[in-house]
Amino acid sequence: MIGEPELHRGYTIRSMHTLCVGRGERLFYFLLGGLQRRVFLDAVLIGGWDSPAYWQVLAMAKLRRVRSVGFYESTLASQHHTSGPVAMIRRAFFRSLDAVVVPGQAAHDALRQMGVSDSRIYVGFNAVDVDSFRRPRDWDEPSGDGHHFIYVGQLIPRKNVDSLLDAFLQIRRPGDTLTFIGSGDLAASLRQKAETVAPDGSVRFAPAVHNASVPELLWRSHTLVLPSLEEVWGLVVNEALAAGLHVVVAEGAGVASSVRTHRGVFVCDPSCVSVADAMSQSRAGWEGPIQDPEILRYTPERFAEVFIEAMALDPVRG
Repeated sequence: MIGEPELHRGYTIRSMHTLCVGRGERLFYFLLGGLQRRVFLDAVLIGGWDSPAYWQVLAMAKLRRVRSVGFYESTLASQHHTSGPVAMIRRAFFRSLDAVVVPGQAAHDALRQMGVSDSRIYVGFNAVDVDSFRRPRDWDEPSGDGHHFIYVGQLIPRKNVDSLLDAFLQIRRPGDTLTFIGSGDLAASLRQKAETVAPDGSVRFAPAVHNASVPELLWRSHTLVLPSLEEVWGLVVNEALAAGLHVVVAEGAGVASSVRTHRGVFVCDPSCVSVADAMSQSRAGWEGPIQDPEILRYTPERFAEVFIEAMALDPVRG
């Protein structure tokens, strides 16, 4: 059963009715009714695998001989099931698709581990609106003699923010600062520790902010640090690079393998020692905001072209 069509920017949007069933924090979706025969399709794009609705759409695509294209962004590091029935079901789903789009090399490697052939994997680059983060030419560098590190994200164990604080305390010099932007379960303990061991105010905290405020916060900084133990991607890395910053990123983040060769990127393991070393390298190598960073090439429009290629009935592969 499909709702009434809506016209949006020259194309039609229809909504399929679903039933949502919750279990804990997980939500599972079921389609109520199927695709009407009169609805002509060239391809279907399936954005997940872990709800019955995705399997229903895949089955309908197979029955109607419609090209099926999936999207997968998990990495070998972020997969929670590497063996057993869940892994087997996931593997069966993606191996049955005609094509799968991934946002980077790390997700590509995870699909190859499942047995999906290279010929059916379309590698894009996870994208943000990089133009909105591009540093204005007339924007002055942060004032003062020190180096300004920044973290933007949740203050939770998976983000490894305790190690980030310890790493900064190991390498800080007069004038250096570390600013945490965000909230989470570890906020209070981080503040308490910072007030005890760094009463000079070199460690600063600010609550989570609206996305529109993030660019200016980045422009006031030198190096973004993302030390996560596990991260499917890490879009804040795209944002920081677009703003001309250096980035220290742990290898467990999906973005790490895709930006490793970019100027100003320091990939480390998530240990305190490794994060501290990468932060020191960034500080020593800082020569001002990076001009025309490579990340500016990776726009949402460029990523969209990968989906279009994957959904083509007769795709041409290089």
